[in-house]
Order: sequence, then C-alpha cells, then structure tokens
Amino acid sequence: MTIDRLMTVVIQVQDMDAAVTALTRAGYYVTQLASSGGFLGSRNSTLLIGLSAGQEERAVRILGETCRRRVEYLA
Repeated sequence: MTIDRLMTVVIQVQDMDAAVTALTRAGYYVTQLASSGGFLGSRNSTLLIGLSAGQEERAVRILGETCRRRVEYLA
C-alpha cells in the first residue's frame, strides 16, 4: 500500500482505543497524539492516519462506528 494521504482527526479520549484498534485492523497506519482544548477544556486525542487514495470514506466510516457524540451539561 502506498501512503499518499494524511488524515488528521480529533476524537474524544474515551473513543481512542476502539478507533485505533479498528483502524489498525483495517490496515491503516495510525499515530496518536494527546491533545486538549475546546470549550470545556476536555481531553482529546488527535489521530494522524496514513492512507492511500480512495480509502478516505472507509476510514471515516470506521471512525463513525467507533466514536460517538456525547452531550455535557454545565451547571
């Protein structure tokens, strides 16, 4: 596989293990960087995903299956 694309994804730290495992099993090269910030200062994980042309949609689908949206309320 020739890697000619780099996808940068910011996900919540709770989803990191499942996302990295699924992407790695699917044959993607993944590097994980710790990150934080945003409105609530929550911990995030930035993933750098190496892929070849035409694999973008599959990577997005895998991320959609392994990551979920969370709602937080402020008091």
